[in-house]
Amino acid sequence: MQIKRHARSPRRQTGVSLIELMIALVLGLLVVAGASAVFMSNKQTYGTSETINRIQENERTSFELMSRDLREAGGNPCSVRARRVNHLTVATSTNDWWNSSADGIRGYGGGETTPGTAKGSGVGQRITRATGNDVVDIHLAADGNIRVLEHDNPSANVQVSNSDGLNVGDVVMICNMDYQMVFRITQLNSAGGGIGVQHNGGSSGNCSQVFQIFDDVADCNPGASGDGYCFTASTNPNCDEVGQSPAQISRVFAARWYIGNNARGGTSLYRTEVTNATGAPTAAAPVEIAEGATAMTITYLRQGQTAFVPAATITAADAWANVVAARVSITFTGTEGALRGTYIEGTDGEALERTVVNVVTLRNREEML
Repeated sequence: MQIKRHARSPRRQTGVSLIELMIALVLGLLVVAGASAVFMSNKQTYGTSETINRIQENERTSFELMSRDLREAGGNPCSVRARRVNHLTVATSTNDWWNSSADGIRGYGGGETTPGTAKGSGVGQRITRATGNDVVDIHLAADGNIRVLEHDNPSANVQVSNSDGLNVGDVVMICNMDYQMVFRITQLNSAGGGIGVQHNGGSSGNCSQVFQIFDDVADCNPGASGDGYCFTASTNPNCDEVGQSPAQISRVFAARWYIGNNARGGTSLYRTEVTNATGAPTAAAPVEIAEGATAMTITYLRQGQTAFVPAATITAADAWANVVAARVSITFTGTEGALRGTYIEGTDGEALERTVVNVVTLRNREEML
């Protein structure tokens, strides 16, 4: 018996219809559109978060550094309780400015002039605005590593361990646990085993060539050449009083904080040191602390008061020496850099902005609180 075998016919092959292809394309486009929307949303969120992070970082840096200066307002390497005696004459407004160093802190409103720092459009200059343009000077006596070796008679010469950072014409402070006396250096020379720092009177700006103890420089005796204060142990009969503790000399300066123009067309928070110039006070090259700072308002709390007040209300009757705390408000705005355009903007289309307030107690005034 014969069995017939039939060859199988090949399975029928078919393609994708046009309708199926169009449906697949539409579905693919929907998936891509959804993924793109998620990507753009995440990118916008990242940009906003990164901008806020940069603002917060600038805030932390600014307040950390500024608070350090504010807490040390009126400080010196000896004792803040030491009696301050300013030997600089007050015949000119230039010396009046240095006289304010005894107060430890001095604020300026937006419209006030700050000696050594001009307002304008130049890099590092103060922004030209009447409000949100406050400035604060924090007077300090730092670098107290210059020891007084010998001053056993009331002469114009003080022998010190070194003269690092000192120059003729500088305003400095000599201090111990009892007194802190401010004067201008008139000469540096060799003396014994150290350096001689002289403080002659006359046209130098010092009221006398000997250290005298008074409440007001007007009570200084310019012609005095005998009796005076001696900073080291002595049996010299011309020493009205003798220091009983080690003495040091340190440079007197002011750390100034303000909002100024940066080199990128924006504004930043700046810190500069007002140097001991022979003539008018001169601010050293300003240092940019944080970009994006657009406004700063500072108010001050005085001893016995309950409200913070602006600088303009602190008059001679309410001296800066009575300020015990400062409240600093700084506004920071998102700036263009790696991120720009909509990525630094908020929902209103404006650049992201934050205003932060920080209250700092002056450490050297805590006993007044």
